[in-house]
Amino acid sequence: MKRLTVFAATAATLALGACVTVPDTHPLTGTEWQLVAIDTSGSTTTLTPALQSRHTIAFMDAGEMQLQLDCNRGRSTWTAGQPANGAGSIAIGPVAGTKMLCPEPSFGDELARLSEAQRYTTTLDGRQLVIETGALRYTFTSAE
Repeated sequence: MKRLTVFAATAATLALGACVTVPDTHPLTGTEWQLVAIDTSGSTTTLTPALQSRHTIAFMDAGEMQLQLDCNRGRSTWTAGQPANGAGSIAIGPVAGTKMLCPEPSFGDELARLSEAQRYTTTLDGRQLVIETGALRYTFTSAE
């Protein structure tokens, strides 16, 4: 009888556990970032604070990403490996965005190239994010 009680209690616990949704625990989930610089082959372009607020990315739940591409808005998907020492792999899907002509200077087209992302790093204090492609390095600061 005692074994049956233990079995029933274990089965009930497992059944209740199956009903609980485990939240996405990736450190990027729920964060928002402003683009502060773009590096290309030895050249760095630094954005002014006004431009930074018009070029943002947000990592949402369930692998969704929202982007502010200057005067345009974009959406994409993302997956990333758990970071080791602040670095990890990242994959960003194709960016679907509106196509308004934004006033110069604009870095929306460059930001839409995040779909080529391969890896990311964060600073220990969590205030800076760097996403690298084969040719570009995007530096972001926390928008929070």
